[in-house]
Parts: sequence; C-alpha cells; structure tokens
Amino acid sequence: MQLYNVSFRFPEIEGQKAAYAKLIEYMSSGAEGDNFEGFELITRVHCPQVGSGVVICKAKSGKELFKHFAPWRAMFGVEFDMQPAFTDEEMCECHKELFESMAG
Repeated sequence: MQLYNVSFRFPEIEGQKAAYAKLIEYMSSGAEGDNFEGFELITRVHCPQVGSGVVICKAKSGKELFKHFAPWRAMFGVEFDMQPAFTDEEMCECHKELFESMAG
C-alpha cells in the first residue's frame, strides 16, 4: 500500500465546528472507517486554531482514499490535499538508485 500525507483545511468555522461534533461521535463509536480493507489510518493531528490538520495513512488506491475522506468533504466542506509520501527507508532506496544512475 502507498503511504499518503493528507493535509486538510476547513474553509469556514461553521463547517469546522460541525465536523468536530461529528468527530466526537465518530471516535466514540470506534472510528471503524479508519481501518478497512485497503486503507489504514496511521495518525490524525489537528491545528484547530487555524482550521487545519494532517492525516498520515496508507491506501491501496484512490478509491480507498475517496471512501474515507469524501464523506467529510460532502458533509462539512473539508478541503483535502493528498500527497504520496515515502518512509525513510523508501526515500534512501530511491535516492540510492538515483545517485547510482547519475554516476555512470
């Protein structure tokens, strides 16, 4: 599965307040949507003072990302920026290959 860095932002305070009310309910019920076949949420951190945050997750494809994030967009207007990411090990492996190919 691919690792993703997903930043999120609330464009207005009313959506943020409504989303956090829903998040309390979601977390209290077990947050089942955080882990399902093809998707694993690793961590979610919040910066409520500016209406933003970051989710680190793994997903098999865009379909799983959509399944997890689209309801929050549809219900509360949350804006997401989803970027593929690398672990330290993956980044070192990729750069090692790059540097070797450039050395020739």
